[in-house]
Amino acid sequence: MVWLTWVVIIILSYLLGALPSAYILVKLKNNIDIRHFGSGNVGTTNTARAAGTGMGIAVFIVDAAKGAIPALVGLHYSGWLAAAAGLAAFIGHLWPIWLSFQGGKGVATGFGVGVILTPWLALISLATWLIISIASGYVSLGSCVATVLLALQMLVTSQPLPYILAVTIMAALVCWRHRSNFQNIRAGTERKSFCKPS
Repeated sequence: MVWLTWVVIIILSYLLGALPSAYILVKLKNNIDIRHFGSGNVGTTNTARAAGTGMGIAVFIVDAAKGAIPALVGLHYSGWLAAAAGLAAFIGHLWPIWLSFQGGKGVATGFGVGVILTPWLALISLATWLIISIASGYVSLGSCVATVLLALQMLVTSQPLPYILAVTIMAALVCWRHRSNFQNIRAGTERKSFCKPS
């Protein structure tokens, strides 16, 4: 039954994406709750600020894998399932059942999905993220621009419809999750750093 396979993969993708890697890794190494430090976000940037750049990089890699693995499994069946599984993992990261649905902002997990769907376009977006984040000092700005760029690249290069839909939804959610950061930028209160440990 094809539909049952889809349901199982999508549910498992959500549960994998929902694993709070920042919370788990920082708790194991430093015995602290990352949610009580800095912005309280369970993502790469706050982890780097609270526990050091090395830990931030480790969280980025694990979070990216959470998106890449489901998309890769789904790709074995169809492009639609690859997009759906990747999106489910992304949703799991944003709203993890394990942390009362209070998760990260999805940049690394979305990148992991993008690497499987369109590797070269995802790498261009990663380079854009690095350039803007370093040049401006605002990781939030680099994150939003990079994810929107990935969606636009997919549209312009006529990638498969499910890929475009999934990445467009992820880009919209990434920007929405960073809305408080943009408010802080306008107010001049946003912390200006590029993954610097505190």
